[in-house]
Amino acid sequence: MRCATTGCSDAPQDSAMNLAQRASRFLSRHTDRRLLPLRGEVGVVSFSFDDAPMSACMAGAAVLERHGVRGTFYVAGGLTDGVEEGLACHSEAVLRRLVAEGHQLGCHSFSHVHVDRIPAASRREEFDRNAAFLGGLGVDLRTLDFAYPFGGVNVGAKHDCALRFRSSRATGGGTHVGTADLNALRTHRFYRSQPDGVSYEERLAVAAAQRGWLVVNTHEVQPDAGAFGCTAEDLSRAVGLALEAGCLVLTVGGALDHWMGAGR
Repeated sequence: MRCATTGCSDAPQDSAMNLAQRASRFLSRHTDRRLLPLRGEVGVVSFSFDDAPMSACMAGAAVLERHGVRGTFYVAGGLTDGVEEGLACHSEAVLRRLVAEGHQLGCHSFSHVHVDRIPAASRREEFDRNAAFLGGLGVDLRTLDFAYPFGGVNVGAKHDCALRFRSSRATGGGTHVGTADLNALRTHRFYRSQPDGVSYEERLAVAAAQRGWLVVNTHEVQPDAGAFGCTAEDLSRAVGLALEAGCLVLTVGGALDHWMGAGR
């Protein structure tokens, strides 16, 4: 089950465990921080798609391409040719097309599991399996970016991801201004349900005015998108607004290259 916030749960757990998880999640904000200075001349917006549903790979990618930009698709290899939350997932052929067209594939664990709830050895196995899958598609594993499934980040998961990935993305939290913690990148949830309580337009305005970085995350892109997806029309409008505001629209990896180059 997908979660709209980093603090939600998809299975009943005793209150002590929930308290421990919340404490570890809170502490993770202050541990293993790797701050990237944001010193560019303009703001940057990155559009990302969790789970890489088929609709995102097709309709979502087509929207971005019509605007002349590309996106980041966080892939769990174990979902390939499957169904997640009633939605058709990506195929290897579609992922190869995304790579060929200049989009970015990132890691989302192999089995699409809460990496904050499994032992470190299991996390490493998940990462190894997905790396093998993505490497087979031509992804450069030296610059692999990650997104925590379900936004689940805690002290242990953040530490392990910090050792493994160029960046690790959570969910929610808004626009980065001044610096960004590469081990817990924040996002704007571009969902029909709008759980953040802050509009995309407001966060885009901050990115443009303060030369910050806004990472957008969503799931499926289709007319009857569920609570955690969006329509192609809404996505197209969001991309158009970012370009009109003078922001660069880059993949997560492209944005990192941009910010690192701007800091020289």
